Amino acid sequence: MKNIIIALTITLSSFTSNATIHIVNVWNGYFQFLSADLTIQLGDTVQWLPLDSPTMIHSITSTNIPSGATAFDQIWQAPADTFFQYVPQVAGLYEYECTPHATSHGMIGSITVLEDVTGILNQETVEQQLQVYPNPATETLYLSESSQAYQYTIFTPKGECVLSGTTKKSINVSTLPVGIYHIELIGDKRRVMKFIKQ
Repeated sequence: MKNIIIALTITLSSFTSNATIHIVNVWNGYFQFLSADLTIQLGDTVQWLPLDSPTMIHSITSTNIPSGATAFDQIWQAPADTFFQYVPQVAGLYEYECTPHATSHGMIGSITVLEDVTGILNQETVEQQLQVYPNPATETLYLSESSQAYQYTIFTPKGECVLSGTTKKSINVSTLPVGIYHIELIGDKRRVMKFIKQ
């Protein structure tokens, strides 16, 4: 029995030491989660912290989670020293929002939970190679890497195509209505990213 307890203690302590806490700041001033989109390893913790003092009520509410995962709905208000932690127990995509400000200000985020570290490292490398900015955008969306031409398609959250074409470095989004969009970029690889049009 003593050997089982020792083995269990070693296993639990090695699991805990490998887990990482990922911080998402809740920014009251511009109604944003920073960084809104995370890629983490199964067993890691996501912690939401205030970037500034909340002047109104926000929420951290799951809107789409993998089958078998636990939903979350945390009210966020003063005092500003409060925080919320969540440990995903199932791999997959977790989408969340601030319920009062998701539609009006695009206050949304996502967590991609992967089962293996190699997948995380590969995805981080891809994301560093190509980003779209600024996010939110008002008139022009730029590509951070412009050594090749990309075919792009911009979709609404319902999957409706609203803009498409080919570009090397920028896309005029001034005609798009204010809202949340996904952009698919096809070059050497296919990439899909989320952005907000203000």
